[in-house]
Amino acid sequence: PSLTAAMGMGGGQTPIINCQYRIRKLTSRECWRLMDFTHEDFEKAAQVNSNTQLYKQAGNSIVKNVLVAIIGQMIPGKEEVYKNI
Repeated sequence: PSLTAAMGMGGGQTPIINCQYRIRKLTSRECWRLMDFTHEDFEKAAQVNSNTQLYKQAGNSIVKNVLVAIIGQMIPGKEEVYKNI
């Protein structure tokens, strides 16, 4: 079904999609690991921050290899430097 302007206004206009899969929320530790932080980095941050703050910090970070690859594209001759990290 397509989205319409009447959705959320009552009258059963909201489409329902049935899915046979269970969706699981990532833990804050998993988010930090996806952002390439070490277990020790997470443990240090977890001692002084709430779980909500840990999610925010992971969301506001950038993977080091991605940043190096972006900067490498701006410097002539350094396009492949991220592979050496």
